[in-house]
Amino acid sequence: MKKTSKLIVLIFFTIFGITIGIQFNSMIGGDFTSPHKNEIEAQEVSDLRKTTEDMKTRIIDLKKQVDTLEQERAVESVPLQKLKTTVDEYKFLAGYSSASGPGITIVLDSDLQENIAEIIEGRRYLISLVNELKVFGGEMVSINDYRVVGRSEITLAGNHINVHGKPIAPPYIIQAIGSTDSLKRYVEHGTILFELMASNGITSNIKFSEDIKIPALVKEKPLQFSNIVED
Repeated sequence: MKKTSKLIVLIFFTIFGITIGIQFNSMIGGDFTSPHKNEIEAQEVSDLRKTTEDMKTRIIDLKKQVDTLEQERAVESVPLQKLKTTVDEYKFLAGYSSASGPGITIVLDSDLQENIAEIIEGRRYLISLVNELKVFGGEMVSINDYRVVGRSEITLAGNHINVHGKPIAPPYIIQAIGSTDSLKRYVEHGTILFELMASNGITSNIKFSEDIKIPALVKEKPLQFSNIVED
C-alpha cells in the first residue's frame, strides 16, 4: 500500500513537472517580434498558474485518498489492529495518554508568611503523599497538572519545587485516580501525614470525585544509555 501511494504521488509530481516545462518552453519559443507578445505571455503565465494550482489541489486530494486507504487497510488487518491496541495500552500505562476516572483531589496550602516549598519538600511531605496514594490504589497521579510516572522527578530547586524540571508554586494540587473507597480509607485511617503537615502549618483540603481528569505526560528525559536486553 505504501509503495502504491508513493507511486501515485510520484506520477502526479512528474506530470506536474512536465506541464510546467511545456508551458515555459512555449513561452521561451514564442514569437518575441509579435506586437501582442506581452498579452500572449501574460495569458500563458495565467494559464500556467491555473495549471499549477489545479495540480496542487489534485495532489492534496490524492494524498487524502491514500491516507484513507491506509487507515482502512489497518482496520481490516486483524494483526495490525491488535498491534495498534497494544501500543495504545502501553502509551496509556506509560502516561502518554490523558486519563479520567473516580478519585481524590488534595490541595496543600498555608497561611504562613514563609515559603512552604522548603517545608513540604524539606520534610519529604509531597513525595510521601504521592507514594502513599499509589500504595492505597492511586493508579494515576498528577501534581499541579504534571503527570507523575515512574521516572518523574520531584525536587526542591532553590526556593521552589520542580516537577519534571518545571517549577510549581502553591497551592499544590495533587490528584489521583483510583477507588474512592480505598482512598477514603487512606485519608481516614491509613496515614498520619496530614497531621504532621498540619503541625507545620500546612493545610489540606480534600475532595473526592467521580470525574478526575489527569493530563498526559508532556515531556520526559530521553533514554540515552539504556538498552533492551533480549530474553
